[in-house]
Amino acid sequence: MSTYQTLEYSKDGMVAEIRLNRPESLNSVNREMRDELLSALRDANADTAIRVLVLGANGRGFSSGADLAEGLLPDQTVEDQILDEYGPILRLLGDMDKTVIAAVPGIVAGVGAAIAMRCDLIVMADSGSLIMAFSNVGLVPDGGASWQLLRHLGYQRCYQLMAEGGRLSADVCLSLGIANKLVPAEQVMDAAKIWAEALALRAPVALREMKKILRQVADTSYEEAVAIEAKAQKVCVDTADAKEAMQAFFEKRPAVFRGE
Repeated sequence: MSTYQTLEYSKDGMVAEIRLNRPESLNSVNREMRDELLSALRDANADTAIRVLVLGANGRGFSSGADLAEGLLPDQTVEDQILDEYGPILRLLGDMDKTVIAAVPGIVAGVGAAIAMRCDLIVMADSGSLIMAFSNVGLVPDGGASWQLLRHLGYQRCYQLMAEGGRLSADVCLSLGIANKLVPAEQVMDAAKIWAEALALRAPVALREMKKILRQVADTSYEEAVAIEAKAQKVCVDTADAKEAMQAFFEKRPAVFRGE
């Protein structure tokens, strides 16, 4: 396994864990971290033994956003940077076959929040907060943050949050469905890992297809959603896992899923 400078990457059974590891800068995302995060995500996605990924961080926050002290490459625009360096990370989080749980131990801001919200599930510190401070420095949200927040908050509340450079407390994130679970900060990684291990025992093909369904139907018609679900159901029905689940039901025992 590769050695990383800006993150920690490990595997334990069917669960992989990535921890952003620049705590001295509140895990601000620099070019090296972008490269390494994409590399680790690709490795986890390619590993057929891994079913769930936990994306967490060391220190008192998930990420403060982009490292503003780092400049652009020669002849690179900020648009190029977002699309070419952040884009592959954000796409892979949505497209990968694994369930991805973001473990947020404190504040999460800027593009760090966009990355966390791109994950399938979020465990957040009960003392944490989500911050959209772009307008404070004359910028706009990026990394798909506006797309995510608009769907949780609605137009007026989303615009207010972004225009005022505001923050959402952990309780508000939970109530809006941005976060799934709140725990004390020191328990965030353990809680995410326990949840990941439980999900890893469930039918991986079904979870993969559920993720595909939800990612696809967000912008489709009702009729298109029915068709997408039907196609995914055919994939699941034909698996050995579905047959095992049915047999286990009649035999009154837990099913053992093999991802086949």
